[in-house]
Amino acid sequence: MICGLQEEDGGILATARDDAYPFVYPRDAAIMTMALNLRGLYENSRAFYDYIARVQRTNGEVFQRYNAGHPFVSQTGEVDVTPIVIQGIYDTFQATEDSAFLEKMWEVTAEGVKFIGSTIDRDVGLLHTTRSVHEYQGLEEGFEVWANSAAVKGLLDASKIASVLHKQDLADAWLFQAKSLWSAMMGKLYDPGSSLFVKTLKKDGSKIAAPDVAQVSPFYFGLTNDRSSLERTLSYLRRTLWNEGVGGFNRFRDFEVVADWHWYTGGMRASWPLFTLWMAKLYRRLGDADSEGECMRFVRRASTIPLDIPEKIAPLEGYEEWKRNETQYNERVQRGAVKAEASSTSIPGYVAWACPLGWSHAEYLLLEKRADLEDAELLAERL
Repeated sequence: MICGLQEEDGGILATARDDAYPFVYPRDAAIMTMALNLRGLYENSRAFYDYIARVQRTNGEVFQRYNAGHPFVSQTGEVDVTPIVIQGIYDTFQATEDSAFLEKMWEVTAEGVKFIGSTIDRDVGLLHTTRSVHEYQGLEEGFEVWANSAAVKGLLDASKIASVLHKQDLADAWLFQAKSLWSAMMGKLYDPGSSLFVKTLKKDGSKIAAPDVAQVSPFYFGLTNDRSSLERTLSYLRRTLWNEGVGGFNRFRDFEVVADWHWYTGGMRASWPLFTLWMAKLYRRLGDADSEGECMRFVRRASTIPLDIPEKIAPLEGYEEWKRNETQYNERVQRGAVKAEASSTSIPGYVAWACPLGWSHAEYLLLEKRADLEDAELLAERL
């Protein structure tokens, strides 16, 4: 399925062209290359990063959305994308041990690191983003946990790339930058009393602390292996975001922070196979087979036959409510709605949005990959 989303120019689409997201989203695609690498499909990954080298902006930024022919159409400010691309480059090298590929990607990496550095607020010490994994400014503008976690991991991998290429001064500098950013995260985005990371710290000092799946970001990127904190985080999110009716995790509680109909794009009161797969992997890291199994049973029920995994499934009631309130209905969204209404899962009364989604399939495959916690050991012995 993932191979089928790759275009002749190397770009990897988020969904098929007749579905909701017929664009190259490098955040999604870089994670898809990690799944491709796991299966030995290295040429597909190399082709994607050749594509990235052609579309990267002159300031080093990789945007989150590109149309065919490479015009950048996404808004700037989703700064997690660039470090995730760097992670994908290093993952491709790890899988292939192809130093010539790293040499070819050196400029993409070095310029990307410069861009990451330009987004770090000198006074706060944290990366500032406009949007992040949920792609909504009202919720995520500020010092957000997914974007900062992605940046720490991206800087660590950039340091390793520099070291492989015998650029030790830069390797040391980027490692120091990663450690400094992690230290700022621990000081300002982590609450030791609750053992939880907060979603977003605003510039005025206020925090968005409502439950959000992004609170697992430091664990997702392998930055910490504090078992008690991971257990506390998963317990908290299971209690607050699990759909007790059909299963699966919500990304957050509807309208607790965000009150924008258009932004929901068919996902009202939705359960997300994509994020539930994150949780399954973290439960596996803890050795919690029961919780992992519960997540996987939901994913399989929420998928079509033969295992086309959607981004999210929404109850018809909430989906119809969204359609009645949608104010910016365009051709792309309409295609997504037509596809969703034609999808059939084993959960009656739900529609599957963006099905199949490449990122969901990548996370399904990456469940096989053993957790690499080398970065956690490098950054801190414990939280």
